[in-house]
Amino acid sequence: MEGISLLRRELAELEAGRSVAEAVVLSTAGSAARAAGARMVLLEDGSFLGTVGGGSPELESQRLCHDTLSGKPAVRMNFKRGVVDIACGGSQLIGIRRLSLADVPALRAAIESADAEAPVELAVDWSAPVPVAAVGGSAGADSTPRMEGDLYLEPVACAPRCVIFGGGHVGRALVPALAAIDFDVVVIDDRPEVACVENFPAASSVILGDFKDISASVTLGRRDYVVVMTHGHAADEDVVAQVVEAHPLYLGCMGSRNKRRVLEGVLTSRGVSADEIAAVDLPIGLSIGAVTPAEIAVSIAAKMIEVRSGHRASRAMGCPSYL
Repeated sequence: MEGISLLRRELAELEAGRSVAEAVVLSTAGSAARAAGARMVLLEDGSFLGTVGGGSPELESQRLCHDTLSGKPAVRMNFKRGVVDIACGGSQLIGIRRLSLADVPALRAAIESADAEAPVELAVDWSAPVPVAAVGGSAGADSTPRMEGDLYLEPVACAPRCVIFGGGHVGRALVPALAAIDFDVVVIDDRPEVACVENFPAASSVILGDFKDISASVTLGRRDYVVVMTHGHAADEDVVAQVVEAHPLYLGCMGSRNKRRVLEGVLTSRGVSADEIAAVDLPIGLSIGAVTPAEIAVSIAAKMIEVRSGHRASRAMGCPSYL
């Protein structure tokens, strides 16, 4: 669980009258396990959600989260070599605080704005004795979590949506893989026995639709990720020809290199431009020798991570060090 999903959980816990603490990476220097914006949440039952990177910084942050739930004040800790046993050469400034009902208006407003595709930034003034979230203004396309003096600003946006056309064996394996890495997954299939919610419990929506008229089932936009893996080549061609018109952020189709050559001919005959055809990722997924549905799902999920990372604002990559 990452990003807005953790904020939704925080809001739900607070509205239910339960205590919540969080540890948030406010800034980093050099190579760090997680970048600014990484969040770990302590629930009233003692369980943790999310991670700030693992290792000693995470263990100490967990201890401090428990302290804040016990009434101790919020704290900012700079984790670096010499202070804690840290594997990376850089440092993390982590803020640990207990949330309260005073945080609810800002959390609710930020989440509602994100859902309305008008993202804003949450702001927390860490110079205050009791830091509380506020809405800091609109979030630009290139906004990233950051410190401006003592003010921490974090853009809040919805999880990226991936629309999967086709719910076969690979689709069933791919949905939980993408949901686990914080994609909002929609599945569309034209077979009633396949397009069932119980087949895709991790999907946000399962739609019985017509591959020849996808606009009747879903409206695609430039921020969407689209994966095409229907039950036949003809249906794949129909879907891809319609999807390219929406210019999604990513469009991948399952198949071989020979299938790509055939698809290129079909799309050309349907008036699709050479640039639009070139943007179709086929064969889909990273080339890792995947064979089984589960392996293919891993290769596609890995590709989606690569694409998503490439479209995020530039920032230093860390050295993962998870517990």
